[in-house]
Amino acid sequence: MDFDEARGNQVVAATIVDELYRCGIRLATISPGSRSTPLALAFLAHEGIACQVILDERSAGYFALGAAKASGVPAAVVTTSGTAAVELSAAVTEAAYSQVPLLVLSADRPLELYHTGAPQTIDQTSLYGGALLQRRLIDAGSPSSWSRLRATVARAVLVASGLNGASGPVQLNVSFREPLIDPEVTSIVPLRGREDSQAWYRKVDLADLWEVRDFALELLSAARGLIVVGESIQHEAVFAISELLGWPTMVDPRSGLARRSRYALSYQDAFLRLPEILDGLTPEVVLYFGKPQASRVLSEFLARVADPALKDAARIYRGGDGAADPEGLATGLVVGPLERLVAALTEAELEGALGVDEDFVSRYLRLDHLCDSEVRSAEREGSLGVEIQSLRSVVGALTSKDLLYASASMPMRDLEFFSGLHHDYPRVLENRGANGIDGVIASFAGAALMHQGVLDGGIAVLVIGDLAFLYDASFLRELVKIDRAVLVLVLDNNGGGIFSFLPQKGSVSSHLFEEAFGTPHEMDIADVVAAYSIPCQRDAKAAEIPNAIAALRHSRQLRVMVISSGRDENLDAHRQINARIAAAIRFAGQA
Repeated sequence: MDFDEARGNQVVAATIVDELYRCGIRLATISPGSRSTPLALAFLAHEGIACQVILDERSAGYFALGAAKASGVPAAVVTTSGTAAVELSAAVTEAAYSQVPLLVLSADRPLELYHTGAPQTIDQTSLYGGALLQRRLIDAGSPSSWSRLRATVARAVLVASGLNGASGPVQLNVSFREPLIDPEVTSIVPLRGREDSQAWYRKVDLADLWEVRDFALELLSAARGLIVVGESIQHEAVFAISELLGWPTMVDPRSGLARRSRYALSYQDAFLRLPEILDGLTPEVVLYFGKPQASRVLSEFLARVADPALKDAARIYRGGDGAADPEGLATGLVVGPLERLVAALTEAELEGALGVDEDFVSRYLRLDHLCDSEVRSAEREGSLGVEIQSLRSVVGALTSKDLLYASASMPMRDLEFFSGLHHDYPRVLENRGANGIDGVIASFAGAALMHQGVLDGGIAVLVIGDLAFLYDASFLRELVKIDRAVLVLVLDNNGGGIFSFLPQKGSVSSHLFEEAFGTPHEMDIADVVAAYSIPCQRDAKAAEIPNAIAALRHSRQLRVMVISSGRDENLDAHRQINARIAAAIRFAGQA
């Protein structure tokens, strides 16, 4: 069935306006224009939002600015495309420097019309210089993105209101394709929102004494709670929260001290793959701290249990590091130092609270233990796979004083999925912000210099794939100048191993896959290293890693090891260990 552009425009506009109302927006200024028709009509049709139609956009912007300044609540200003949106620049600049919450809703032409000479089409994705706190692009003609629409709008309101610090202007740039509206449609139902007309996001402000107390009581009264931890600068507080609540805590290698928790889990990517066990693992509340984990399986699990269509959907709270919520699933965003939550939990716990469901907690812990046992058995048998085994060998040989830098894409995932829990786990760093494979050697070198120098740490090890290594190989000339005890471990599978795990592997011909995704480099990594006069061990084995690391502790010499593997063999190894874990879980009656 063909997509109905007009109806789609109207649904998106109605949803935006409805979510703005749920978030507390009560005033919108509208300047006349064609491309903004869906938004203008949606605002004018909403009985809860007062609309002021103002001829010129400059005045409309300042009118909204004054209203927001007086009320402290963001006001919305709606413009059509082209220079109309440019006219708001003065008001946006003033809002930025006055820290006034302002929402710019600029209608736009479709992005495919940019730079084609189409009338009234300018690049609206670069307006207002650096005055904006945030800019979000919404394509009304892309139904696949609608699931995040309410989350996008709700976050925009919170950011404008000071989610990350000071208040200020935020732009929602909404592109509409023609026909803009269907004149025959008289009633538009917005996309489904939260029950009881609640905003998509609840802001949990830990600076508010009463709010943090109420939140602590809410958490302590939950029988089935779950904690998920990525990289977080507040890891000590996360560890304390895990211990105080007694909830299963899914950690990844970057979560630092959270691994000390008695409730820590590390094999969630493995056991959550079994659909038959998921019903018994459904939490009431999820606390997700720090940057997102890499596991797609975990993301899909959280999407399933938090589906707003469910009667007893899990409440997910994201906190720390900007309260990231890429899936748009969270019920609330926790803002502020987590130590305040620790204090509130401690106080509330002393007053007595409902206990956790011990069977729920035990089941998670048993599943993780089963996974760990199977991985260890496969390791003893030598059937774990070269790349997984190499990561485990590195982790096992390092201490909490050491630094482990892991490259995207597979080293990072293998570390997260299969490294297991270790009391003496090393400090782990990754270029995880944008997940790029460029600049990894240089980033590692800078980290190693600080770790061993200023921070007086132990040795530093980089685990990197062959393509990421070749991408940044030119930095080897600088690496030799750094007088530090470092080991670079290159996992060479002659190409992009991550793509073998993606749908492209089975959806295109083998020849096309190799050309476009496998990208075999056919280079001898050891020869590349030798060109820089760096000692390199060619065709190293995973079993040799512990001895190499032990020798490194007594020498400041830079060393490179190259371990060869095959992309297909690595894919099979991952499938086999996951299948083995699944069979063990079923045999143990946990499925």
